[in-house]
Amino acid sequence: VASLGIIAIKDPERRKFVLEGISAIGLGAVVIGGEDFSVQNIVTLEKISQNDLVGFDFFVFDNEHEGVDVIQYMKAGITPIMPEKNVFSGMLREFNPMKFEGNGFFWNSDNPYCIFQKVVAYTENIKFPEDRRVLLKNITTTF
Repeated sequence: VASLGIIAIKDPERRKFVLEGISAIGLGAVVIGGEDFSVQNIVTLEKISQNDLVGFDFFVFDNEHEGVDVIQYMKAGITPIMPEKNVFSGMLREFNPMKFEGNGFFWNSDNPYCIFQKVVAYTENIKFPEDRRVLLKNITTTF
């Protein structure tokens, strides 16, 4: 598994689509709550402890799911993949490796294809060690 994510999407159809895509491109994920999926590299847990956060690379959060602490996740160096309009919109910006700025990946439509596209954008950017380093620095210094 190349990267491990936390998935917190309330809508079951969107969640299933994103999970199937994540599995298909060789990523793994832990789903917070919801029903169990029989999808490769995907497991479901009721919650994730603070001590376990260090093992994750990204999180997909739809602003609706309960039990996600965006600040703690980002302090642990986990890349946010979220809607453009969110509680932290004033502090979060789309990552732009050409300008060494930004701290996450943000979708502007709740269409599951748009959500998954941002997961793919994340995987494309972290392939480059310098981009990954800059992204992590930007994430951990946000809060």
